[in-house]
Amino acid sequence: MSLVILDAFTQENAIEKALKNLLEKTGKRFFYFKLNEMKILPCRSCGACEIKSPGKCVFHDDMPEIMRAIAPGSLILMLTPVRFGGYSSQLKKVLDKLMILVLPLYTVKDGHLLHPPRYGKKSLLIIGLTGENLPGEEENFRLLAARNALNLQFTHKTLLFAPTDPMAKIEEEIEGALCEVRPG
Repeated sequence: MSLVILDAFTQENAIEKALKNLLEKTGKRFFYFKLNEMKILPCRSCGACEIKSPGKCVFHDDMPEIMRAIAPGSLILMLTPVRFGGYSSQLKKVLDKLMILVLPLYTVKDGHLLHPPRYGKKSLLIIGLTGENLPGEEENFRLLAARNALNLQFTHKTLLFAPTDPMAKIEEEIEGALCEVRPG
């Protein structure tokens, strides 16, 4: 299983440290993208990636590098601070552009109108770091992650941590989630 990590944190944190420790122990091969160091333009919903240049955005940024890693991969791991129950703005821009991973056709699955995957089944592990602990924030974040995974037809798991969580707990939960999440 190949692993693509999309890190939307701007500063080092416990989740990033735990993940790096875990990956060093396992020796697994992975692609690591620090999103705040990349040029990611917002999706303009122009439809060109569906019709004019299928599977490729017509606006030039660093997304092709990320897409080359994701297309043959099987697990995408997203790291993000949780802001008002959502992703960081940089991760949101990447997620919007992941629609390139699906075909411009529709299928109906369990009453949902969905795009078929362009590059096969993938899994998504979304790891969020809460901050303010606003009422409903965790529930909204989990729902958002589930809906995004459904839209892309990815299997998924969501983990949420607080800045005060011990490193051992974070490492243990991430390790368990990496074993649990498989393309389906």
